[in-house]
Amino acid sequence: MKAWILNQAGGPENFELQEIDRPMAQAGEALVKVKAIGLNRHDVMSRNSLKPDASLEDRVMGIEIAGEVVDIHTDGTESSHVAIGDHVAGIITHGAYAEYARIPLSRAMVFPKDTPFTTAAAIPEAFMTAYQTMYWIGDLHQGERILVHAAGSSVGTAAIQLANHLSQVEIFATAGRQDKLDLAKELGAQTTINYKEENFADVISEATDNRGVDVILDFIGASYANKNASAIGQDGRWVLIGVLGGTEVPDFDMGQLLFKRVKLQGTLLSTRSDDYKARLVADVNKEVVPLIADGTIQPVIDTVMAFDRLPEAHEYMEANKNLGKIIISLED
Repeated sequence: MKAWILNQAGGPENFELQEIDRPMAQAGEALVKVKAIGLNRHDVMSRNSLKPDASLEDRVMGIEIAGEVVDIHTDGTESSHVAIGDHVAGIITHGAYAEYARIPLSRAMVFPKDTPFTTAAAIPEAFMTAYQTMYWIGDLHQGERILVHAAGSSVGTAAIQLANHLSQVEIFATAGRQDKLDLAKELGAQTTINYKEENFADVISEATDNRGVDVILDFIGASYANKNASAIGQDGRWVLIGVLGGTEVPDFDMGQLLFKRVKLQGTLLSTRSDDYKARLVADVNKEVVPLIADGTIQPVIDTVMAFDRLPEAHEYMEANKNLGKIIISLED
């Protein structure tokens, strides 16, 4: 099969398209003929941190796939919800940048066969992360207020849609471009804020009579820390899922977190256990996939590129040009 191999850590110019052996499904796994791949920031981090002694398997990167099941190897203890011929999508440990990939059966999300593979590939990471951070960690409830940063990102657009359709909450969204703010409004955010032109903490304070928001989804980190501390309300839940704005905060008043009884928690889905991911997939299959299948919500896709343009897609993502998800298609 064809696969993109990363020869060494560094830029996307280190990818090389090679012919390698097709993987075999192990116990508890399915083998998928990959039809589409979702690109993620995690891929860039992995690309830049590849160890010199990494195995060939580890040099085939990528964590998000959609495709058709061509083989199944159950572990013999229970029946699977996945069958040969099913169209599935999901998050894997590595190996997405190839024509075939293995996926644990417990992580496979089965989609109706009329769902385009490019759509399915845009769902797992964005919607699983959004669901996990808002409901498992953020404990978002109906009638509350949520602040979603990076509103034009794949996770941001997923979070706004889920918050709007599952919880009917008041949504504040930030971004630095008008097209991203317009999209956030279209997806259900009641208040959109251009962080380059306005202080989002002041806007939220005025809009909520100084009560603040109940949940913050923070992709930014250090550069937003003080404003987030001001914007969050009593007993608020602040979920850190990215550090695009840095990791070190030189002047930060911890007292605000103390007096407001704020819960601040960081999370990375990629480092969670297989059991955690399996339980999350089960919840997303139950709560989210039906809404996607009937068209109530949809992933936002910026662009679809052919498999042979994968290095170019990495460059495009790193330039922050995308509004929504970048998808690699292996279909003709």
